[in-house]
Amino acid sequence: MGNSTWLPAALTHFSQSVDGLFYGILGVVTFFFVLVEVLLVVFLVRYRRTKKNAVGINVHGNNKLELMWTLIPALILVAIGVFSVKYVYAAQVAPAKPVVIKVIGHEWKWEFQYPNGVDTLNDLRVPAGQNVLFDITSSDVIHGFYIPAVRLQQDALPGRQTQFWINVESKYVGQTFPVPCDQFCGPGHPTMVATMTVMSPANFQNWLQTEKQAQTGSQG
Repeated sequence: MGNSTWLPAALTHFSQSVDGLFYGILGVVTFFFVLVEVLLVVFLVRYRRTKKNAVGINVHGNNKLELMWTLIPALILVAIGVFSVKYVYAAQVAPAKPVVIKVIGHEWKWEFQYPNGVDTLNDLRVPAGQNVLFDITSSDVIHGFYIPAVRLQQDALPGRQTQFWINVESKYVGQTFPVPCDQFCGPGHPTMVATMTVMSPANFQNWLQTEKQAQTGSQG
């Protein structure tokens, strides 16, 4: 599924699948909402009170009807649950040899630690077309590491590691996307927003080397 006109850009195949699930649920909910409202109007008109003391249809004890209105919602909920669990599991189990970025939530900023020792604050860089695994934790309170454009959120918990992985499509190279905290974490919560920049793999490696030299020089 392509990008929606009213949802954030979907940067990955995973986020497009999540959008597909969302639209599927929306379609089912809309269908039953319209069906119920139409039947409500029909019943109000057709079965309105008249002078005749007519007896309506008695459906009590109709096992087939009761089985139908029990099984149909149950099957729909099971299908939604199966797809939801599938997507949650898929987001947390990264393919082999990903680029691992450690994410640490602080009051009120995001710290990102890269494989070569580069450390940034509120500045997340990811290579397009490569699997990137985020190892997420917190140094103080509970934060919520959320990237709307990839439809993924994971709590950053003090003393625990959580994770998810992404693979951003190459057509988004050069674009930036917000990475807010979506768990209320104190007075600075509204300003706890990092920026994710999508880079080509070559530019990402060059950036890592340049940042490494700059940070090593500043420490010296």
